[in-house]
Amino acid sequence: MSQDKARRKQLREAHKAAERDKRIALCPLSEQELADLVAELEAAVELHGCDHSTRFAQAWAAAHGRGWAELDEGLAELGGYCDCEISVNCDPDTVFGR
Repeated sequence: MSQDKARRKQLREAHKAAERDKRIALCPLSEQELADLVAELEAAVELHGCDHSTRFAQAWAAAHGRGWAELDEGLAELGGYCDCEISVNCDPDTVFGR
């Protein structure tokens, strides 16, 4: 591998790691908590549909003793503005870079 190619690869990996770290910093939940939230939202949206609110996410937060304001802000930064968007855009594998 040439030195230029190796350097580009190193820069690309550093950029990916910085982006992952940025996403993780935006998420006020652990990876497991986010996985639990997303799974519950997927089930609720499939059963009841999405009314473009965060009613199911708010109920999850209350049931798990999490403050909604911080959670709402972090999920919105990740593209989760309603229950269905949280379940799609806040996938733990994407947020935590797996």
